[in-house]
Amino acid sequence: MKIKVIGVGKIKQKELLSLIDDYTKQIKDISIIEIPDEKDSNGMEKEGKQILSKLDNEDYVIALAIEGKQLDSVGFSELLDKVQTFHSSSIAFIIGGSYGLSDQVKQRANFLLSFSKMTFPHQLMRLMLVEQIYRALAILKNHPYHK
Repeated sequence: MKIKVIGVGKIKQKELLSLIDDYTKQIKDISIIEIPDEKDSNGMEKEGKQILSKLDNEDYVIALAIEGKQLDSVGFSELLDKVQTFHSSSIAFIIGGSYGLSDQVKQRANFLLSFSKMTFPHQLMRLMLVEQIYRALAILKNHPYHK
């Protein structure tokens, strides 16, 4: 399974980068793509166009959005398994910036996923997402990490 994580903003904290790197090294085919963070809500459309330009037609797009569906870790692993089995071997996850995601990005998404009703910094969300991807793949392989 080919995985892309497209995130708005650059992570500068070395600790976060190190943790993200720890997980991405253990995931076979994952790439992290950073989109520049715009300064105000008017820039959300510009961010959206840049995000859309990084997507391929065959990508199954999962956008992180507060109004999306919440899943537990097993449910998330089942989603990845269903996508890989029935839809595409290429999944793109999208994490918006401070102002969220443009309507065009949400419309392109095949699935809206919410980690919580709470708002998280997009830098921290990237770490949380990569860890959950690693956890989901471990669940699918019956690896003891999830226990």
